[in-house]
Amino acid sequence: MNNIDRLLNDLNEMFPLSADFWKELPSMLTEKRKKSGYVFLKPGNIATKAWQLLSGFIIMIRKDEEGKDIVARIYYPQQIVTDLKSFFDEVPISGKFIGIGDVNVLEIKRADVDKMRQYQETYKLIQHISFLDVTSSESLINILRLSPKARIKSFFETFPVATLPCKYCASVLNLSDEVYLENKLLLENEGLLPAKEVQVKKHSEESSYSAYKVKDYLQNNFYNPEIGSTAEIAEHFNTTSRTLNRTFSKSFGFTVTKYILRCRMEHALDLLNSKHLQVGEVATAVGYKNIFHFSTEFKKYFGYPPKVVKGD
Repeated sequence: MNNIDRLLNDLNEMFPLSADFWKELPSMLTEKRKKSGYVFLKPGNIATKAWQLLSGFIIMIRKDEEGKDIVARIYYPQQIVTDLKSFFDEVPISGKFIGIGDVNVLEIKRADVDKMRQYQETYKLIQHISFLDVTSSESLINILRLSPKARIKSFFETFPVATLPCKYCASVLNLSDEVYLENKLLLENEGLLPAKEVQVKKHSEESSYSAYKVKDYLQNNFYNPEIGSTAEIAEHFNTTSRTLNRTFSKSFGFTVTKYILRCRMEHALDLLNSKHLQVGEVATAVGYKNIFHFSTEFKKYFGYPPKVVKGD
């Protein structure tokens, strides 16, 4: 199976593809190999292409407040790479996207994406990529709040970067090379970081799109008060709670429980803003049997009670 066929199969696992979409997309994809150091996007330009990264890494470098180059984002295999705001809104790019190691990608032009907008699948895919972009950024922000040692441990647990040169990991974690290497060595000696071979193998196994099936299931059932515990959801997908949360967190940056909460809270906010439903009705609509439990969770999530949105 070639890489284009593999991508189509993976997409079809996420959401069923129409025959026309399946037939038309391959002609718009081009597989390309680039040497280490190849510049995919430059500051000031408009992104007219996007890539699915098949092998290697791509980093996004930007200037900090002192004008120093820092790694702001790391892309790894299976991710979609481009500057989304530039690609969709034609805003000039603020960073430089560079390949690290020999890079293999599937390339598509923005003009071809525009042609594919006639298909519902295109909008689903754009929404999914945008969601992953946000959750990846949120995960990194949360990691940067930790101590250096905890920062490195969480980084390796969240992102498949075991084979990426240390200087890039240190930069994205806002650490000096010395501090990064010192703490990484401590973690390795304590057995808290997996070996490179194990890390890469685990990512390869878990990059199957089972996580997307779980995500679809949660999106379609979060409003059900009987959706069940993580253990019950894991059993539904013939896996364990630990494996389910690990795979789901690596794909989306959330545990299953936190994703259900996010779906419920954001849908609740939309319903409250509509002004047509009372707080108790909204609580029931998003899966809460108890209005007080809903109000407590809502305030914890947004920082204010639901009645504030209603203007009560």
